[in-house]
Amino acid sequence: MVLQLDSWAVDGAQSSARIARQMLTSATRSGNGVVEVNDLRARQLTVPGTSVRIDAGAAVVLGKEQTFQGSYYAHNVGEATLPITPTGSGGGRADMVVLRVEDPAIDGTPWTHDPATEPVYYFRVIEGVSATATEAPAGMTAIPLARINIPSNTATITTAMITDLRQMLNPRIHTEVRVQRGMGLEDGRYDEADYTVDYERWPQHDWDVTIPPWATQVQVQANWYNVLYPAPGGTTGAYDARGKVRVGLIGTGGNTLFTRNSVYNFNPTTPTNGYRCSIGLAAQNNIPAAMRGMAVALRMYAQADAGQLNHLVADGWANFDVTLTFREVAAPGAEL
Repeated sequence: MVLQLDSWAVDGAQSSARIARQMLTSATRSGNGVVEVNDLRARQLTVPGTSVRIDAGAAVVLGKEQTFQGSYYAHNVGEATLPITPTGSGGGRADMVVLRVEDPAIDGTPWTHDPATEPVYYFRVIEGVSATATEAPAGMTAIPLARINIPSNTATITTAMITDLRQMLNPRIHTEVRVQRGMGLEDGRYDEADYTVDYERWPQHDWDVTIPPWATQVQVQANWYNVLYPAPGGTTGAYDARGKVRVGLIGTGGNTLFTRNSVYNFNPTTPTNGYRCSIGLAAQNNIPAAMRGMAVALRMYAQADAGQLNHLVADGWANFDVTLTFREVAAPGAEL
């Protein structure tokens, strides 16, 4: 294909709808998805019934029927209602709710809409998809919004049946990294991870972090590097250092977010030798709406197991870091 004659914003030149679509494709780098995190979410009716409601919002849909078709901008003002066909006694069914573009100007398509009086994008239900489907059928200019797994003999659609399939058009990502050393042996400030009824801060230090107001999810990577397992100095039986670690984001007004825990178990090699060891943690959490945009304290925690006589030490040779990757995700567990 050679360079095309139609041009945008050039006096005397030819222009076309396709060049505008191509510009949208370039501007979004062939993106395909909803614009904001809560756009076009499919949900049960306020009183569950035989339809789903689709929230207001906007999306960009990449054309798939033709090479260099370009992208379409679609927006829904208000709340739409989309009927779902009930299932019978023969078995359940999986349906996919999509936002589909039906452009009659694209050669080979069956669409007959009149763009002068009718839209070219519609909410549609694709019945009988795989129970695990996550993408619109190949070659269809559409974005998936939800999959509905409907049991047999069911007419009423509830939240438990709806799986959110939306992807962000251009999701934002922001990373914060915090590092610190342990406390020095020379001044007696080194910090033991000993047994407490609840978790204790380990090491005893907080960082300040502000959660981006658009972030709906955070991925956490934390490391307790080169911590000291002291020499037991006696029998070795109960001198294992065992316990759990986690990371917390501590906000105001009782708002807190804790990661899952990671366990550790270090054992003596001899009664007279200590050694260095490390612990790692990786976790992913949805961020509650109340905590978005909030300044929080970032803390590392430990809780040693009861009954163990040895404890890990955050001394002056130990190092610690936490990486927080804040993500903008259209996540079901991250509602506004």
